[in-house]
Amino acid sequence: MKRSKVGAALALVASVLCWSNASQAEVGVTPTSIRIGMVAPLTSSFAFGSLALLGAEAVYKDVNDSGGVNGRKIELSVVDDACDPNQAIADTKRLISQDQVFMIHGGWCSGNVMAMKPELAANPTLPFMDLGAASASISTPTQPNIFQPVATTMTVSQAMVDFALSKTGAKRVAIISTSDDWGRSHLNPILADLKAKGLTPVENVTMDRGDTDATSQVLRIKAAKPDFVLAVLYAPELTIYVRSGFRYGLNAPIVTTEGVSIEDMVKRVGNPAATKQLFVFYPLSQPLNAPGFRKWVDMYRKYNPGQPVETISFMGMTGALAIVEALKHAGPDLTREKFIAQLNNLKGFDPGVQSGPLTFSATQHAGINSGKMIYWANGDPKIVASYPGQSQ
Repeated sequence: MKRSKVGAALALVASVLCWSNASQAEVGVTPTSIRIGMVAPLTSSFAFGSLALLGAEAVYKDVNDSGGVNGRKIELSVVDDACDPNQAIADTKRLISQDQVFMIHGGWCSGNVMAMKPELAANPTLPFMDLGAASASISTPTQPNIFQPVATTMTVSQAMVDFALSKTGAKRVAIISTSDDWGRSHLNPILADLKAKGLTPVENVTMDRGDTDATSQVLRIKAAKPDFVLAVLYAPELTIYVRSGFRYGLNAPIVTTEGVSIEDMVKRVGNPAATKQLFVFYPLSQPLNAPGFRKWVDMYRKYNPGQPVETISFMGMTGALAIVEALKHAGPDLTREKFIAQLNNLKGFDPGVQSGPLTFSATQHAGINSGKMIYWANGDPKIVASYPGQSQ
């Protein structure tokens, strides 16, 4: 009897040890957990990007509260890159070598993700899911371990041009952009798209990060008498431009990127008349106050009480949901290789958060190619496919 019990106990221990050793064969995976590294600007003037991280965290916490994925809970290692490329590189190295993460989900600033790419290339089995950075260069050309679940700058730029030209009689387009890599990743396709349509910008000016005055740019654009202004600026500089344009009577409508949110811009500018004609590329499926979006708003608020609820709060959710979906299908014997294979098989994935279905393949890691515009209409956000008053 005693021998039988001892034998059974030894068999149980051996079984657990074998399971543990098999699970530990993959970095960041234990029998009870999966460790994911997260990178976002928690500080600096770009700290609003941390809202995207909070949205992704809400998804992971909700999954954990529902029992986890294949018996494992998701553990997060969160680091602050402050939108500083050098810090992003250091954070990546720390998550890989020190925190031993299974994968990384992060990156709000495109320049930071581009700075991280050599380190990610040096660790080709480490999966990386972009949090919200939009530069098309992140996923083009395709790098096997880098996935981008947001509309890229190519998609956004084309949508901006199409929207501006949907205004009846619009032909005179002016551009104001930042001169960094993120700005150029929008500007170059905008110029190419306009050229293909037989148009040349009536004015093309720059405004760099940290600039505190836009008077000269506004006056140059006003003198060009544009029908529409395409603005590729970060939130602080866009705020200055919008205020200055209103002050100098520049009435041309403005269309801008998903790098800002309409809610945040309305608050920052602080003058409803100045933002009345501001149109922002919208990466979500519905306005935040729509009944069909209530599920995601409630989830975000549950895990982030007191935090702002705006567009950016939900931009990281699609990537998190895609990660969870791939983890489920990778099965209990989880490896990075199986996980990446499942991401590459993700077709038409649409949980209802993003502007369109998400599709990845082995040769295409830019997952979303659709989106409309949103603006503040009489105190409420409204999504439009073309300039208001035109056919939708």
